[in-house]
Amino acid sequence: MKRLVWCLAASLFGLPSASGLDLVSRPYPCVEHVHRVSPGVDAHVVVLDLTCAQVDVVATRPRERRATVSTFVREYGVDIAINANFYEASPCGVAMGDGQLWRDTYRDRCGAAVAFGPRGGRTAVSFFDTIEDPRSCPFDWARQVVTGWPRLLNAGRVVFEPEEPIGMYRFHPRTAIGATPGGQHLVLAVIDGRRNGLPGMTSLEMIPLMEEFGVSDAINLDGGGSSELYIGREGGIVNRPSDGYERAVMNHLGIRITSALGETGPAAGPSR
Repeated sequence: MKRLVWCLAASLFGLPSASGLDLVSRPYPCVEHVHRVSPGVDAHVVVLDLTCAQVDVVATRPRERRATVSTFVREYGVDIAINANFYEASPCGVAMGDGQLWRDTYRDRCGAAVAFGPRGGRTAVSFFDTIEDPRSCPFDWARQVVTGWPRLLNAGRVVFEPEEPIGMYRFHPRTAIGATPGGQHLVLAVIDGRRNGLPGMTSLEMIPLMEEFGVSDAINLDGGGSSELYIGREGGIVNRPSDGYERAVMNHLGIRITSALGETGPAAGPSR
């Protein structure tokens, strides 16, 4: 059940005192979903505790490309999912699913990648730059990789890339991914836009949002009509894709909750 957090009581929960409200739910063990509704903003943020052994990260294999997020959810049996790389006929930047590297990726400027894999009994996460070679990953433990552009945060520092496209400074629906120091928490953000009174966000506006949730490393993924967040226990697609329907996107990132723990299991604890 969602908890309504009004701005006047926000300080009790570490939430901002902006005019609006946050709807906070814990749909799965080790997962927190914050739906922020305020003037001009409709944002979804999912915080996952990667120290929980029940949390497994999954990405699209090459042969299952160009599917909607809902199709990816059904085929991979995941509980939470977002869209991932920018794309044309293939993904822009490194992509890997279940240890299978995509061999037809292209470089362009998509060089901000994030890798996931099992290490020490939990899911490890590591961000890396891969401008020169969009078809390799430097980590032998990595099993899943998605890539975006631009890099928003690097070890807590704001990143300004001189070659960022003008679209990064315009208002659009957005998808971004980040992690807290040490990779303890993974943060997924999906911002709605392109409708009356709700333009979306610029990439620069994504930075303070990610910082609010304690993120030290973050990248901007594909956005616009591709931006989508699926949470199974909350009815499926929880945002409003700007096309009015789901796009078939090139690849995806999903979260599978492997434990049968009930609703009273451990919950994510974001630093905000």
